[in-house]
Amino acid sequence: MRRARSDLTMEAKLESVVRAAGERHGWWRSGGLLVALSGGGDSMATFELLRLFFPGRIAAAHLDHGLRGEASAADAEFVESYCERNGVKCFVRHVRVDRDRLPGESLEMAGRRCRYEFFFELLDREGLAFVATGHNSDDSVETMLLNLFRGTGLRGLSGITPMRDRVIRPVIAASRMDLRQFLAERGIPWREDETNAHDCYSRNKIRNHLLPWVRANINGSTGALLGLSVECSQADAESEKKAGSVLDWISRHRPPALASWDTPSARKLSSQSLAAAVRAQGRRLGLPALDRPRTDELCRLITLSGRWRFQWGGTTEVCGAREGIGWLDRSDLRPPQGISATLALGQRVALGWGRWRIEASLAPNDGKPARSGAMRARLPADAECLVSVLSIPQKAHEFLRGIPWWSAPSTPMITWEHERRAIQWTPGAFADVHNGGSCDIIIHVFCQEEQVEKRGSVL
Repeated sequence: MRRARSDLTMEAKLESVVRAAGERHGWWRSGGLLVALSGGGDSMATFELLRLFFPGRIAAAHLDHGLRGEASAADAEFVESYCERNGVKCFVRHVRVDRDRLPGESLEMAGRRCRYEFFFELLDREGLAFVATGHNSDDSVETMLLNLFRGTGLRGLSGITPMRDRVIRPVIAASRMDLRQFLAERGIPWREDETNAHDCYSRNKIRNHLLPWVRANINGSTGALLGLSVECSQADAESEKKAGSVLDWISRHRPPALASWDTPSARKLSSQSLAAAVRAQGRRLGLPALDRPRTDELCRLITLSGRWRFQWGGTTEVCGAREGIGWLDRSDLRPPQGISATLALGQRVALGWGRWRIEASLAPNDGKPARSGAMRARLPADAECLVSVLSIPQKAHEFLRGIPWWSAPSTPMITWEHERRAIQWTPGAFADVHNGGSCDIIIHVFCQEEQVEKRGSVL
């Protein structure tokens, strides 16, 4: 039930903050929000402010990471009970993040992935537009300083953005102290995460020691840092536009790579533009941000000749060759198992091999040239043909035009055989063989991520 706006100064101040953020970023009239409700002070304040003033529907979501034993379970019970008393639909999921980590994932990365997979699943299922988190201005300053000490560019100095994709931060312009005062004035309970006091985390050291010292000895507030973050955010937006244009210029379509660059074009960039393009590529692929030393190391490798490999994070690697630079899942650096099928006249088969789909058919020879992009060989009328798909043999790619070493293991080599005659096709060694027979074998190859009907995407 909505309350009329009270005369409480802090409530009025925070209502203005939330409403201004909603109208500025376009979510105020979105119709429905999902609040990420941990039970801590920041998320409880965000939940209450939206429950009081947001004109649309709200629901809550709580992910129990399973890392703090009974305390984690008590947080979930607290959130469920509070939402039930206030008539708000609440969704709770229990996981064990320490057991659900993907190869190469840190505990923090795994927790974030599990949270947002849960939140986005609920957004789609419940017909809600955005997920609201309780990040505030203190969080933004802490993030800014953490990024500064790790080594960062303008984006890291921008702190936490008010909105990204379907994630909104309604109280990013409010301080943690103001949110706690609002909760105290309204008599709203919250739970403290005891790990926030542990100094084993760098963020906690900044929160519990560095910022209190700065406020006491240098500046009574963090306003100057917040102002700097706004300027950096504006400068980063301009840099992002330029980096996007550069990225479009140097990018090439080279399945199965997640992304691929033209090596000579990348090497023509200035060091600043190259670093910006590297960071922009990571964001496009949804990869964790690299710190400055690792960004510098990747840029150095890009300027080198010869082969190299760079582990970005998780299962993603960046591989370099004179023909191209590729961002790949590590599984694509291992050749898939070979497959084969026997074709008879009038028959068509579809073979899945790694990220590729190979369609082969044996049809009567109509005397017309094969379609552009198809491989064709003429065979006797009574032919049966064995079609095989294998990985390009080691070092064979050196004789094939435009095939980087990192692409060879997952690039199909196709052979078809009849009466001890074998014909081989690989990219760069295109086959258009005429044996004078009365039937044709026609093969099309395309990446499985492509739509089947897009025949123009044939390799």
